[in-house]
Amino acid sequence: MRNLKKIILFFTGILFVSCGGNPNYQKNLATAQKLFSLHGEEKIDEQLALVSKDIKLYAPMYGSSEPLGYDEYASIIKGYHNSFEDIKYNAQVWLPGVDTLSMKPDGSVRTYGNWTGKNSITGKEINLNGYWYFNFDAEGKVIAQGDFFDYGGMMQSVAPKTPVLVTLKVKPGKKQAMIELLNTPDGLQATRDFDGSLSLEAFFNDETNTYYIYGDWTSYEQYQKYLDWRFNDDESKMAQQVMALCVGGEKGLIPIFPNTDYSSFSN
Repeated sequence: MRNLKKIILFFTGILFVSCGGNPNYQKNLATAQKLFSLHGEEKIDEQLALVSKDIKLYAPMYGSSEPLGYDEYASIIKGYHNSFEDIKYNAQVWLPGVDTLSMKPDGSVRTYGNWTGKNSITGKEINLNGYWYFNFDAEGKVIAQGDFFDYGGMMQSVAPKTPVLVTLKVKPGKKQAMIELLNTPDGLQATRDFDGSLSLEAFFNDETNTYYIYGDWTSYEQYQKYLDWRFNDDESKMAQQVMALCVGGEKGLIPIFPNTDYSSFSN
C-alpha cells in the first residue's frame, strides 16, 4: 500500500509539472494560443471575449510607461486588422510563467515567436520577432498582457509614409538663436506632440545656413491642421518667432508638401 501511494504521488507530480506546475496552465495556454489564432483570422469580437474588461496592456511603443486599458487594447487590435493582412504567429516556444515573489508557477503564459504578414497599403512584408506574456484572472480571461518587440522599427519598415520637409533659411549669425528657439518646449517638441505627428528629425547645414526639419505624419490633412494651429492659434507665437530669424521672414520658412512616390531602400 505504501508503494502504491508513492506511485500515485509520483504520477501526480508528473501531471503537475506537465501542466506548467499550475492546474490552470493548460487551460490558459489554450486561451493565449486561441487569442493569437483569432488575431490572424481578424475576429476581433471573439478575441475580446477572451479578455477581461480590466485588462492592462503594456505596449511596445517607445516612452509608453503606463498600462493601457480595454478600450485602447480594442483600438490597437482593430488598427492591426486594418493595417495588415495574412497575419500569422509562429511560436518558437510556449512557457509557463511564475509568480515573481514566490517563484511558483501561477498559470500565466509566456511565448517567444515570430509574426509574419504584410501591410495592406504598401504590400511590404513583416518579419517580427518578439516576446509576449499573458496573466489571467479567476475567470480565465487575460487580465494583463505585455508586448516586447520593435514597434517603431516595424512601422518604419512597412507602413506608408506621409513625409513633410520644412526648410528654414536662417539669417547670418542666427544659427544658434534658431537652434535654441526650436529646442524650447514650444518648439519642435510641441510639433512632435501634435496629434498626427509620427516622427520628427532636424539638422542644420552650415554651407547653406539652412535648418531642415523632416517629419512623418498620419495625413497631409493633419499636417495642415498643425500649420493652421501654428500660424493662428499657437499662444507661443513660435512660427512668428522663427520667421523673424529667417531670411525674408515668411519667405524663409518653406514647408514642402504634399509629396508622392516615397521609397525606402535597405540591404
